[in-house]
Amino acid sequence: MDLLSPKAMDPMIAPRSHSARLDAINLMLRDLHTRHDEIRHRAAFRDCTSELLTLQQELVDYLLTKKHGLLGTDPAANEADRNYNSFT
Repeated sequence: MDLLSPKAMDPMIAPRSHSARLDAINLMLRDLHTRHDEIRHRAAFRDCTSELLTLQQELVDYLLTKKHGLLGTDPAANEADRNYNSFT
């Protein structure tokens, strides 16, 4: 099976490595969407809340790009202009 074919990109049919990668990406996205009060407090104490939020959004954007690359889907179709920061 060609790894770039739509069938190979289907997470239900995808090779084990793609499936494991998608699982890891989804777990990381879930964690980035979780509110972590201890980290939030530390960021406020160190006066770096905006930097933390920016970095969080960059990580989410990167992971969504990787996820869509593995799935062979267009990220602009359903993720446009979303903000995934759990702090806002």
